[in-house]
Amino acid sequence: MALAKFHIHRIIFEFLWGLRIKVPLHDTQVKGWFGEWLARDFLIGKKFKIIQKNWHSPYDFRREIDLIAMNDECLVFIEVRARSQSAINSGYFSLNYRKKKSLLGAFNDFIKKHDGEYPIYRFDVIEVDLGSNWGKVFHHENVSLFP
Repeated sequence: MALAKFHIHRIIFEFLWGLRIKVPLHDTQVKGWFGEWLARDFLIGKKFKIIQKNWHSPYDFRREIDLIAMNDECLVFIEVRARSQSAINSGYFSLNYRKKKSLLGAFNDFIKKHDGEYPIYRFDVIEVDLGSNWGKVFHHENVSLFP
């Protein structure tokens, strides 16, 4: 029941953001939703085709990929990092070893599940600096997951 409630709230927020109505970002979860929505909007503007959002591995539900998209013939796994402008670390540098390991596992699970369907793929990070307006989006393409 609680999960359905959050899902409905997210749909309502995304509808309002689509109308360019700014909704107060009072909690971390809504900030994350807004960051992911801005990232999707940004990618669609760059002619990416969004395939999945918030994909969870069927092998380990804790493994999640924020966005999966196609950029021409390349499958792109995207981690969205929404941060306040006052954050000490940027979104890009907030990816620690543990998170990179989890993402690598999730990517491998997706590729395993779609055996041979996507021969070309890469990993991107989208940083969203949440400011007083709509936020600023930075797109880092083809990021290495290895230290």
